[in-house]
Parts: sequence; structure tokens; C-alpha cells
Amino acid sequence: MNFLQLARAVKRESGLSGGPPASASTASGDDARVFEWVNWAWRDIALAHESWLFRRGEALGQVPAGSLVMVPEAAAPGFALADFAAWKPAADGYRPSAWRVADGQVSEHALAWLDYEAFRQRFLTGAHAPGALRYWSIAPGGELLVGPAPDAAHMVRAAYVKDVASLALDADEPALPARFHPLIAWRALREYGGFDAASEVYQRAEQNYSMGFSALAQSQLPRPGFGARPLA
Repeated sequence: MNFLQLARAVKRESGLSGGPPASASTASGDDARVFEWVNWAWRDIALAHESWLFRRGEALGQVPAGSLVMVPEAAAPGFALADFAAWKPAADGYRPSAWRVADGQVSEHALAWLDYEAFRQRFLTGAHAPGALRYWSIAPGGELLVGPAPDAAHMVRAAYVKDVASLALDADEPALPARFHPLIAWRALREYGGFDAASEVYQRAEQNYSMGFSALAQSQLPRPGFGARPLA
């Protein structure tokens, strides 16, 4: 379901007067509030966990010789990510990997984790000999750190958490498996029920939302190891 279809579903289930919303760009009054509630609902659901599978991404970028810092949004040295929110944190079973461009992917190897202070003392303070990448860390500003300073261009592969894009245009679709799109409408109906003191609508929406959210969690929360970190 796209943004417009979700808004129309919410308006229909709410019992608000008037026909279905025509467009997010021209909505006013109750219709504008319906679109706003739908967007809030989508963001609330998506931000409930950083570890939702639908928010998981894999980055592949190149770091040139001598560079220790890879910026998520930069092309090089970086990953050219337009939807970056955070790097997947260090966890059992997960390690970014790297290989020398000249050697090919056959030389791909896992990197070992160092917390930021250990990485800073080892590679950002004083001097060290360049070589093949062996370690990784995350800087306070969100950059991916790799060390030692590479002796040649390397490719780096790492997992990250995707940011949540707001719904704005009629055709925008939430980055959620389609079978769970009605969950957004039920969450938006809770907003309507609270706004308009419509207790029956609120209770029905809450019941359907609770059941749907449990199903979403079973489907989209991974097994331990992806660094689950609840946000709400």
C-alpha cells in the first residue's frame, strides 16, 4: 500500500465525514491530519528497532592507501550511502571484511574489532607501519575506521542500519513487507482515536495493532547477533 492508499484506509475506518483523500499535496483539515498520522505511524513502527530486517543493509566501499577513515555518505574513501543511519555494532558472529583491490576478492578476510579508544591509541596517535587491513572500529561521529593505514587500495564490506524515510508523496511506499502495511493504518487509527476521543475506534485499532506488531516482530526481528537495540 502506498501513502495515499494508507490514508484512504484510515479515513474509511475512522468514520470521518467526507470522501476519500484525493492527494497528500492538496489535503487540508481532517485529511491533512490523516496523512500526518499515517506518516507518524510508519516512523514509529520503523524506529521501534534498529535491528528490523527491513532496515538492514550491506555497504561496499573502497579506501585508498593511507586512509583510516571511511565516511558513510562519501564515495571514496567511503560507501556512497544515501540511507545510512548507523553501523551495525560489534557482535558475536559479525565482522566486516576487506581485501586488497590488486589481490582480488579471493583475498577477502574478516576484520577484528577494537573499541574506539583502543583504535585511537593504536592507529590515530603517533605513527605506525602501513599494511593490509586487520582491524575496524566506529568513530564517535559515525565514521567506519579501518587499520592499519592500508598499504594499497582496499575494498571494505560492512553491515549497516538503514535510515527511515518519511512518506511524503502519494506513491511513496513504506520500506516494510507489504503484508504488514495494514499495521501502519491501525497505528494511525490509534492517533485518530486519541485525537477525537473515539474510544471504540481506539480500542479496535489497539487490538489489531498489537496482534499485527507481534507478527511483525516474529518475522522481522533477527536471531540474536545483529545488535538489536530497541529505540521505543
